[in-house]
Amino acid sequence: MKSLRIAFGAGVLLAAFPALGADSFGHQWMESYYEHPAPEALVQAVCSLNLEGYFQEPSQQEEAIGFFSTVFQQNPKKVDGWLRSARFLPAPTRRTLAIAAWLAGDPAGAGQVRELFRPFNYPVRAEVDRLLAMAPGSVAQTPVASTESMNLRWGGFLASGDRQHVVSILEALGSRRPGLATSARYALAQDAVSHPRVLEICREELDRQPKAIREELRAMVDNAASQKPSA
Repeated sequence: MKSLRIAFGAGVLLAAFPALGADSFGHQWMESYYEHPAPEALVQAVCSLNLEGYFQEPSQQEEAIGFFSTVFQQNPKKVDGWLRSARFLPAPTRRTLAIAAWLAGDPAGAGQVRELFRPFNYPVRAEVDRLLAMAPGSVAQTPVASTESMNLRWGGFLASGDRQHVVSILEALGSRRPGLATSARYALAQDAVSHPRVLEICREELDRQPKAIREELRAMVDNAASQKPSA
């Protein structure tokens, strides 16, 4: 539950920025990272994503926090250098990376988050202080109980290919939370087409899920299998 509050709070803190975004080197790098990890290209990818406005759209910021937090955990000795390389980028980008670093347990992350949110008004600063007072949670431990946490887990999957992220999103298909099951259904249908790994996991889960989810999942698998992956 602590991880869920952290994930939701991070999304709320970043929710005031306008929406932009498009395919770019950075986007392609993220989408294929779990298949071909390339941490050496992180700074180039971040600059590319920044130019496309990726870090300014709330749902993409949640995905970015999940993704970069996982990459930071995989490469703890490189995090401080990455954050220094990003110091000239716009504040929304630096805030996203700082939150990801804090969530990954990097010692410099909390300090950067506090510094970057200092210009905000009192309620936001107070929320930042409350979150930073908590021990950072793990993306892999965050339950999918909202679209924010679902985006966070998807970012974690893109960075790792860990099946448990997809399984957690699958479990949201049976959620009674308003809009969550619909969001999970749409996301899985789209991702199963564009990511063979997601389709493979969904197939493997067919006989493991409850009946209500299994029937819906089978239709999703059949539909994804009939389509070619998007270019």
